[in-house]
Amino acid sequence: MKERYKNIYGVVLAGGKSSRYKGKNKAFLKIEGETFYDKTILLLESIFEELIVITNNPEDFPKDKIPKCKDLIKNIGPLGGIQTALTNAKNFDAIFIVAVDMPFLNEAIIREIVKAFNKQDCDILIPIIGKNIEPLSGIYSINILEQLNEYINTTSIFSIRSFFSKVNTKYFELEANDSNKKNFYNINSKSDYDTLILDIDL
Repeated sequence: MKERYKNIYGVVLAGGKSSRYKGKNKAFLKIEGETFYDKTILLLESIFEELIVITNNPEDFPKDKIPKCKDLIKNIGPLGGIQTALTNAKNFDAIFIVAVDMPFLNEAIIREIVKAFNKQDCDILIPIIGKNIEPLSGIYSINILEQLNEYINTTSIFSIRSFFSKVNTKYFELEANDSNKKNFYNINSKSDYDTLILDIDL
């Protein structure tokens, strides 16, 4: 049986109603008969001992054993989700973040990222594939929480990337092949989903 990591908190960013998806929560879109939410939870449970879901609509989700937590500060995007997750991760060294609309997450890639983080001295480890950095498949140390709180309270730019220079951020380079790229594919719009389902049906 593969190791489940105890020192890193698995975090699913599930936001709320998507403005680009006609107000529906993308967590409950289905792929091959399984919701994005169930698919993501099942995978992360095989890697991490404990998970949390960050969502501003916890009432929409199944009453399962996974804690659901609203953003401490709303309307600042994923940065708020990271802050909330870190605030709830007091017994962990770090958090691993994924978005719920990434239906092709790859266990092997996630384990590579975690192993690399555990070997390195850094505050944040972000995968990079080709020219693209992937903040929503990254690992964030609990040690950055104080700096992150200060940054959020003093800025009007709530981009995750804008915070990277404030702490010791390193990058984990992955080969830019189709298999690795697929891990980071996310559904932004109804047309993305329709294309995805059409491709699978074919």
